[in-house]
Amino acid sequence: VILAAWKYWDYINNPWTRDGVVRAYVIQVTPRVSGPVVEIPIVENQAVKAGDLLFRIDPRTFKEDLDKAEAQAVQATGDFERANELIARGDISKRNADKATADYNVAISNREQARLNLEFTEVRAPVDGYITNLDLRVGSQVVANNPEMALVDTGSYWINGYFRETMIEHIDIGDPAIMTLMTYPDTPITGTVESIGWGIARQDGSTS
Repeated sequence: VILAAWKYWDYINNPWTRDGVVRAYVIQVTPRVSGPVVEIPIVENQAVKAGDLLFRIDPRTFKEDLDKAEAQAVQATGDFERANELIARGDISKRNADKATADYNVAISNREQARLNLEFTEVRAPVDGYITNLDLRVGSQVVANNPEMALVDTGSYWINGYFRETMIEHIDIGDPAIMTLMTYPDTPITGTVESIGWGIARQDGSTS
């Protein structure tokens, strides 16, 4: 009787549940530019580090665009500098000077955009994680802003534990918690209660 009473007291004051779900944020890997894929150095379910190359889009068109933008920027810079010299001598109208300044600003902006587009041909992992939903192949045509694979963020894991309402009273934010995964029953994981839900969540995507 004493043992049963102690077990019941322990259950009430240290509630537990078998109903839990491991969660993690999943990042949709999306290219910033369109083009054919020329390199994919990863495979499905591979672990990657932040900054690792996931796939490369053919850079030749974007390199050509950058070369043209750089040439235009050089010319615009020269025109801008000459306009400043003429302004100092009073040999140019304000309208022409303003046009030279505007052309210079546009050329510099175009050069920066072309540089970024060339950089965007290399799609890299934003965080440490695991690749999933990889259907991409060399030669595939990717489209800007269209997700091509998913990356499970390994730095974002948490566990949702679902308890009976009568047990919530004995759980507080900051309490220590022990979790045991079915995959590794002999390796408990320690953690901390981070938050407590104040409503019953609907699982059909509703915000209610």
